[in-house]
Amino acid sequence: MVISNGNITCKIVFDKTKYWSSSRHNIHGTVTDSEGNAVRHLFGKWMEGLYCGHAPSARCIWRPGAMPEDSDLYYGFTRFAMELNELSEQSDLLATTDSRHRPDQRLLEEGKIQEAESEKLRVEHLQRQRRKDGIRHTPRWFIHDTTTAADKFVFTGEYWNKRHDPGFSEMDFTKLW
Repeated sequence: MVISNGNITCKIVFDKTKYWSSSRHNIHGTVTDSEGNAVRHLFGKWMEGLYCGHAPSARCIWRPGAMPEDSDLYYGFTRFAMELNELSEQSDLLATTDSRHRPDQRLLEEGKIQEAESEKLRVEHLQRQRRKDGIRHTPRWFIHDTTTAADKFVFTGEYWNKRHDPGFSEMDFTKLW
């Protein structure tokens, strides 16, 4: 995995191992400057922590948070993952197409498995029908970048402008669910 901000690049490698290997979950990487010189060395286990420097004097720069008591009820998710789909008091600022509004996801989170499955099938049927009717989706917040060989979309920033002034309530969205 490579992350770059133009001046600094970080390359992280997730080591390939067998399931029972002692090096399971190992990662290592390097942070380089704009000339390609290594400025930091990273290592650790993605399930335990990430360290910067060289052992034994390396400094821990990341450690996973403790699992919530009820994580087994939420597919082993962390607190962060559990809260990703929460609708906040600002949910009226979200577009109607925001996935947090998906009724099948909401039903699943409420433990209504059969209802969630039925709703998912209904939503998928609507999607197939739109495709069959020739309704094509055009992204509003991304543009297709054709300057590279990679199939890449770039965020335009317009989402934030539309969200605040005048808001999504005045926009026409395809009914997804």
